[in-house]
Amino acid sequence: MKKGLVYLCLLLVISTMFIGCSSSESEDAVVSINTNNVINDYYIGNGAQWDPYQLDYGKAKFDVSDIDWQKLYDRLDFMQPQFMRVMTNTTSYVENGQLKPEKFGEQLFKILRYCTENDITVMFGDWGGGMVNSENNEVQKQNIRFTAQLVDYLINQKEFSSIKYFNIVNEPNGFWSATDGNYDLWSRAAGYLHQQFVDHGLTDQLSLVGPDVAIWDTEESWWVDSTATDLGNAIGLYDIHTYPSKVTVNSGEFSDIISAYKEEVPKGKKIVMGEIGFKFVEDADSLLDQENKRRAKAKKYASVEDSQMFVYDYVYGTDMADALFQTVNQGYSGSIVWMLDDAMYSKEAPHKLKVWGFWNILGEEFFGAEEEKVRPWFYAWSLLSKYMPTGSQIFDVKTTGDEAVKAITIEKDGKYMLAVVNVSEDEKTVKLQSTGSELVTLSDAKKFLYAKGKLIKKGDHEIEPNETGLSINLSEGTVAKMPSESLIVYTNFEY
Repeated sequence: MKKGLVYLCLLLVISTMFIGCSSSESEDAVVSINTNNVINDYYIGNGAQWDPYQLDYGKAKFDVSDIDWQKLYDRLDFMQPQFMRVMTNTTSYVENGQLKPEKFGEQLFKILRYCTENDITVMFGDWGGGMVNSENNEVQKQNIRFTAQLVDYLINQKEFSSIKYFNIVNEPNGFWSATDGNYDLWSRAAGYLHQQFVDHGLTDQLSLVGPDVAIWDTEESWWVDSTATDLGNAIGLYDIHTYPSKVTVNSGEFSDIISAYKEEVPKGKKIVMGEIGFKFVEDADSLLDQENKRRAKAKKYASVEDSQMFVYDYVYGTDMADALFQTVNQGYSGSIVWMLDDAMYSKEAPHKLKVWGFWNILGEEFFGAEEEKVRPWFYAWSLLSKYMPTGSQIFDVKTTGDEAVKAITIEKDGKYMLAVVNVSEDEKTVKLQSTGSELVTLSDAKKFLYAKGKLIKKGDHEIEPNETGLSINLSEGTVAKMPSESLIVYTNFEY
């Protein structure tokens, strides 16, 4: 009798152990894809800021060689950006009161030619220094007329049809901006430029983008509402810039902040992230800020005031994915990272570069050969550019459980991409499931795993899938083991 009771007790203990280890309790997060709910029916795409290069670095002057231009093109061929921001100063193409883009525009032409030949949507613009005079509260009308002439020349003579949007004055809400935060001055300048586009017959080819404000919280959302009210149909696309702190993004608070700006966008119009990067502005990230400055000070050619030194670390790629996924799931239609290449800009001195890029194309020439190599986050952003093609539709994705896990799902022409990020320092077990009728099984799929030590690199700038020929049953659910600070991309796009 005693033996029977002991045996029964053992069975109860063992059965309890198995119940405690059931799959539902062992999963850190569950990603549910509802293909019956499309939250965005036309995604413009992702890309980077790509501007003409500084070339004069004080201690040395360079031209970008044909070899380096080809290296840039080859790397971008792999990345397949869909959306690029290109900024310049119109006044740099003016000589003796005459617009002379053919004399000063060689770099700009190379950038815009590549974008046009590869069907990349371009958000072109002027930094704003010559567009307004904030001290006198005046619109610089002659320079704005030059701007319209420049756009007309680029689109109709050079045939750079990739230019679809124009941004007048960078971050006009800032004290650092040409407008010194003066909304009225900015809106008058934008309205005058729009009229110039009308006069040149350009409004069927491009429209204004705005308000292009830099935000860290919800307090500037009135700029979007006022822009819609005052400029109306002159605005073809809305945009904001944001440089959130790591804790803001990883906690999910970022979603609440950016949703306030999306809510102000008029029905039928889209909003994009015109610039995005990370700055460690919150107290919780103070140690990261200290480390960032320490690294910049130790780097001979890095700006201490304006560099993101974690671009050398894999974590920057997963953090950018986290920010992107929240942006996508809040209904935004594109994201442009700051920036493509360190060699474009400096800060405290001509040789003190803004280190934010995927590389420094002039590394071998002057800044150090290692700087010319591709940095890790290029691979993460490449996957999230090439597999989110223009015209994709975005499905509703809900993630429950650990806030370190975020996900998105897109579709175009019957092909899909499902991406999941884990920003935790711990491994996570994630269940992926489809609750809609469309994506039951992801067939003939490949899997890319972005994490330190996991990439399968090929040559100068390419990566290959970690697994191929996968059939992923999403109706029943599949479980993915995600390493710390990792990004997984599943796709059946054939390229």
